[in-house]
Order: sequence, then structure tokens, then C-alpha cells
Amino acid sequence: MRLLSTLFIFAVILGCQSETRENPRAYVEGKITETKLEFAKIKVLIKSDNAIVAETIPNGSGDFTLSGPLLSDSFSLVFNAKIKSFKASKSGSSISTDSLQILIPAGTNYITFNEIKLK
Repeated sequence: MRLLSTLFIFAVILGCQSETRENPRAYVEGKITETKLEFAKIKVLIKSDNAIVAETIPNGSGDFTLSGPLLSDSFSLVFNAKIKSFKASKSGSSISTDSLQILIPAGTNYITFNEIKLK
């Protein structure tokens, strides 16, 4: 009976172990600095591997925070208004050709945008 109990406990312990998979996430903080915009109409999204993984609307002072799972090595910050310029805590990000996205390079999971100006 003791052997059976030991085997049962051993089986439970092995069955409860999870696989060692990484669960990478994107985390973005930012501030839109335009004062003549209606922030309630601005959407900010994280897009990874062509899928929207997070969405928010800036607060009344233009601040926003987003976090979502990464489906690929890189991600982008998408707006429903065109981007004029930005200042970020890390280098390497760029504005897309349509000016609606900030492309974040592979390997960056956390980034702060101190200033984002929209058209």
C-alpha cells in the first residue's frame, strides 16, 4: 500500500509540472503631447504578427499604458491618427510608411514614449 501511495504522489508531481515555455509580453507606456486632440477619440493598439493584442484610449492628459502577449519577435504601436514624431526611451524604433504605426525592433519588450506628436 505504501508503494502504491508513493507512486501516486510521484505521478501527481510529474503531471503538475508545466512545460518551460517563455511567455513574452510587450509593455508600452507613453504620452501624446498634442493639446488640441480629443484623446477619447484616439485609439492606441499593440499589434504583433498582424494581430491586435492590446488596445486602449489615452486618459485626459494623453497618458496611456498597454501590455499584451508577443506573437513574434517584434511588434508595433498603432494609432488611428497619423504620427508626426516621437521620443522613446530606447533607440531603433521607426515610423511606418503610412505614418500610423511606430515599429518596435525585435528584442524590445518594454519601451516608454516620452512624447508622441500626432497630426
